[in-house]
Amino acid sequence: MSLFTYSEPAQIGLRVAFSLIVTVNLVGNSIVCLVVLRNRSMRNAMNYLLVSLACADMMVAIFIAPQYIFLHTYKHPRGLTGDYLCKFLTGGNLMWTGGVVSVVSLIAIAFERYFAVLYPYNEKRRISKAKLKLIIPACWLFSFIWNLPLFFLLRYDQVIDFCYEDWRAGWYLNAYSLGWLFMIGIIPLSIMVFLYTRVVIKLWVKTSQPVERTQCAVIKSRKRVTKMALIVTIVCGICWLPNLIVYVLDFYGMNSHGGVIHTTTVVLVTLNSSVNPIIYCFQSKRFRSCVKALLFSPCSLQRTATIEPRNTLTNAAGNRECPGNRLQLEPDATLKSDQYQSA
Repeated sequence: MSLFTYSEPAQIGLRVAFSLIVTVNLVGNSIVCLVVLRNRSMRNAMNYLLVSLACADMMVAIFIAPQYIFLHTYKHPRGLTGDYLCKFLTGGNLMWTGGVVSVVSLIAIAFERYFAVLYPYNEKRRISKAKLKLIIPACWLFSFIWNLPLFFLLRYDQVIDFCYEDWRAGWYLNAYSLGWLFMIGIIPLSIMVFLYTRVVIKLWVKTSQPVERTQCAVIKSRKRVTKMALIVTIVCGICWLPNLIVYVLDFYGMNSHGGVIHTTTVVLVTLNSSVNPIIYCFQSKRFRSCVKALLFSPCSLQRTATIEPRNTLTNAAGNRECPGNRLQLEPDATLKSDQYQSA
């Protein structure tokens, strides 16, 4: 029995909660994409991965809305039309697809940090923009393939007025739910724990005292970016693991699918897709400056062509440039070994 279907107070409460989360999600992640795409100094491997993560998070917000915000505000079609609507819109398939992209993108970010910190001068190992042309599409392709079974199994039940997974009895039902727990939960978190453990040891435990000021700036930048990525990963684990565990319990008959516990875990997953831009603002002074320039500068919609010195009012083309959009590169960005790092 679905709490959301049968309880009117629950419907109102969840609609309000999801509406706020979705609004924060779409606004925040749109700003992330605009900041990176409109500032050349922000176009590096790390930030392109963050853009992919932001797009995946927005996908979660867009496709959670028909299932938990707009449901019961319209009459859901029945029969074959209702089934197809569940598969592609109201059933949440594409929402979970975006969620898997988020998790896989965080693995890619962990590898980026690992190679950037442990092998900063090894061009073959570091994640370049050319490699991203393969990595980012691979993340999305894996997610669509992993969620493919749900596109065949989702059906609309007119009795409960809700979409459900029409699994036939068999071992594969429990195997698929366990697959979600291990493939999207335990294994990715284990990989990220291993990579970030090595990075933390390198930066905070075994790091040698730098002599030059530029070396200090590089290490400080690496620590800041790694700390931001680590916080995003921890929040993801906290928000995702309860849902993955409950999903397994649902299929073993130990929890009610659509009940209070299950719906609460869905709220957590949706919340996770909304908090990343907030984390970037708190952890990155450079990102905050870009956001302020985008939102409050009168010419923030102009695409920045170059990064000029502070005392220059013209760009490379000889045209006047908006001071609010002219960003100063941080010390580490001027070094070849760290020019692909996020600030």
